Amino acid sequence: MALEQQDDQITAKTKRPNLQKEHIQHLNRSQLELIPTDGRMSVSFYHIPHMSSPVEAQRVRAALVPFADLLLEHSIDYEARHLSVYHHYPIDVVTVALQRLSLGAELQQTTTHYEPLEVVIPKADPEWSSQTQSEENDLHIVQKIIRTIVVRFKQWLDILLRNNKDK
Repeated sequence: MALEQQDDQITAKTKRPNLQKEHIQHLNRSQLELIPTDGRMSVSFYHIPHMSSPVEAQRVRAALVPFADLLLEHSIDYEARHLSVYHHYPIDVVTVALQRLSLGAELQQTTTHYEPLEVVIPKADPEWSSQTQSEENDLHIVQKIIRTIVVRFKQWLDILLRNNKDK
């Protein structure tokens, strides 16, 4: 899903008013959850020598769609014949799928990439009462607790799945 949503997010941001409160409400939570708390991810660089037109770039893009759950983002430069893929987990299956396109896809390197996180600080609205702010603070605390529980649960599941694969 992330690959299909990228272009839509860019156009949606340019069409709506730039209101801070509205911006906070429209954040794509699923994308933010994919970024680790330390901002670390991997980026793999591919050289695809026979990708020389937008049609071939579209074939590469179509080959990435089945792996949307593994990939966070991608960037294709068909003029330079390069593909950059951002991910958290090994993507050997993506490499195999790209090689099956018969465009000469070759993985050049995979490195760690740190993504700076945008911090959105909402402006204080004088119309809010202290009661509303108190309720929002309570809700924020509950959200932090639930988010921490979910992160720990995901980590536990990852460890459990890795241990099962090792057996």
